[in-house]
Amino acid sequence: MNDFEKLDIFISKIVKDKLYEMVPEYSYYENEETGIYFFMNEFTSALIDEIEQSQSNKFIDNSFEFINSLGESHNLEIVNIVKVGVLEILYTSEKLKREKIEELLSEKLKPIFRSFSKYYY
Repeated sequence: MNDFEKLDIFISKIVKDKLYEMVPEYSYYENEETGIYFFMNEFTSALIDEIEQSQSNKFIDNSFEFINSLGESHNLEIVNIVKVGVLEILYTSEKLKREKIEELLSEKLKPIFRSFSKYYY
């Protein structure tokens, strides 16, 4: 295993551990082959389903606290995980109102979320 693979595993472990710590309501069975982007896509899909059922609950509140905390990172890989693994999926979901999602995002993540308007209608 080279140094870059070790770094990917390290970042993935940190993000997953932080998710389970901050959003204890979320559980996901993963195998060793699950990459961080797939993992975050699954989390975001669960979040979308939850938002559809309820405008606010502990899972939703904790999830956005987690998303916003990752968005404050100075590590570009972690910010990219949030951008591609979470924000893009939220933006492209036909089930959600973008304005509502934007209200729940930190000031740092709002412009990233809005930037998807260049690519999606």
